[in-house]
Amino acid sequence: MRTKVMTIWVIMIVLSCATGVSQAGVIMFGDMDGMGMFSYPIDPTTGATLEGLAADVLTVSTVRVNNHSYPFSPEVDDFSGTDQIYVGSVQTTTHDGYSTYSGRINGQQVITLDYASLIPTGYIVETFTLGIGADDFQNIPFGQPYTAILNGLSAGALSNRLNALDQTGPDTQFFSIGIDTSILAASDVLTLSIDQGGDGGDGWAIDFLTVGVTTIVPEPATMSLLGIGAMGLLCRRRKEA
Repeated sequence: MRTKVMTIWVIMIVLSCATGVSQAGVIMFGDMDGMGMFSYPIDPTTGATLEGLAADVLTVSTVRVNNHSYPFSPEVDDFSGTDQIYVGSVQTTTHDGYSTYSGRINGQQVITLDYASLIPTGYIVETFTLGIGADDFQNIPFGQPYTAILNGLSAGALSNRLNALDQTGPDTQFFSIGIDTSILAASDVLTLSIDQGGDGGDGWAIDFLTVGVTTIVPEPATMSLLGIGAMGLLCRRRKEA
């Protein structure tokens, strides 16, 4: 009976060590400066979840800035791809002020997010949450659909979210979405690409982005710990014999 109780006690400790060790963190890419045109009244991520979302789960900030000034161009120290007005890779007409601005760039908009600093040695990503400070996405009134690609793969849920936005004005609002971890690269770098179809004449921008991850010790490590616990029990039994 004593040996059985000891066995359960050791296994509980080992499992606690193996499954209880997890970490979470968030990185912001770019700055919360309204493309250099305005200041948010409060933290623009308020009401949205920055880490821990399951794949395709969406949260939206309660902060929305309407009818801000434009046009704008990125400053020297802005994160690459942010604070820049984009239009579709093929633009044949114009629908808004962004799409007539001389400083606009034809898509794809490509943003590279290195989140390696969030992954401790020996850990793997359990959940991945991408946040986007979206500005002036207007597929609903103009019918020029957006396509999002993550690490070279079509990101249907993210594309659907961008196409559901009606940010006339222009408006800026942050949202976050859970990303399927199976698409993540071993380099711990996420490449986001956004382009626009149709006539490409609806300009858009991104103010800032966030990446939030939760990490865990991978399963092989858990099994190794259980093996160590079992070896310890075996040695104890031999001594008691």
